[in-house]
Amino acid sequence: REICAVLEAHISPNSDQARIWQQLQHYAQFPDFNNYLVFLLARGQGKSFEVRQAAGLLLKNNLRAAFVSMPPSSQQYIKSELLPCIGANNRAIRSTVGTVISVLFQIVGVTGWIELFQALHQCLDSNDLDHMEGAMDAIYKICEDVPEELDVDVPGLSERPINVFMPRMLQFFQSPHASLRKLSLGCINQYIVVMPSALYMAMDQYLQGLFVLVKDPSADVRKLVCSAWVQLIEVRPSILEPHLKNVTELILQANKDSDDEVALEACEFWSAYCDVSMPPEGLREFLPRLIPTLVSNMVYTDDDESLADAEEDESFPDRDQGFEAPFPCLSVAWI
Repeated sequence: REICAVLEAHISPNSDQARIWQQLQHYAQFPDFNNYLVFLLARGQGKSFEVRQAAGLLLKNNLRAAFVSMPPSSQQYIKSELLPCIGANNRAIRSTVGTVISVLFQIVGVTGWIELFQALHQCLDSNDLDHMEGAMDAIYKICEDVPEELDVDVPGLSERPINVFMPRMLQFFQSPHASLRKLSLGCINQYIVVMPSALYMAMDQYLQGLFVLVKDPSADVRKLVCSAWVQLIEVRPSILEPHLKNVTELILQANKDSDDEVALEACEFWSAYCDVSMPPEGLREFLPRLIPTLVSNMVYTDDDESLADAEEDESFPDRDQGFEAPFPCLSVAWI
């Protein structure tokens, strides 16, 4: 009850945060303080979700600093309380649990928490949206922080974790739930750079999935598709080269996306294309559409010096020997 009262005060905007922090530091001296925090996060029925989240986030910070020095009984208790909450009914609680799981996984790894791998696998196969989403959220956070940790041989497991997760994540590309499409694509994108064999062997399926998801109704998913193509052309251009014409066409369409963040992410593709010295012939046929699209989407602030310079140049007539624009769509003023 005392911890709950302090956490309620902690999330209140008008509280004395310095005093509250001293109280929390006092409680932290008790060996089982983190047991109380995980209990509140996992079983705090009747308490507000904000208080339970606050307990989880405080637990996350404490685990970073003190998990290895905790008594084994407390370590095991915390692990066992987190796993049943992967599929909690409340999305905010699921997200907080996923964050705590990711931090703890970074400390102990797969070998130190085999039960986590088994629980995630069961949640993915449950066909229950809360459990699938909770598992994917935890996996995404792990992939974001330590993707290589899932691509290791683990004693007692017949397959590397990523070999088991990859097929399921690719299946989620076709899920009717946008959250699962987003999380699964976000997870796999984390592996483009490290390129485990599980992704390399499934590359055709992954690329075909991208071609479908580029028209996804969710802007978050479309943005991740553009991000995938940017990463592929940056670090794995040979994989993308056979599909370059189709990808270039789709990126050009994405530059006109109704969502500004999608259009902005698509713009990254063109600079990446140039940075990896792709054959210019492949881009030439798109220039009459590409240049006007990029120019029409330029944004300047009112005090942008380059805009002021351009306006000043327009006040002077062009010289006869002025530079001739190489493309009809570009005026001398833009050059």
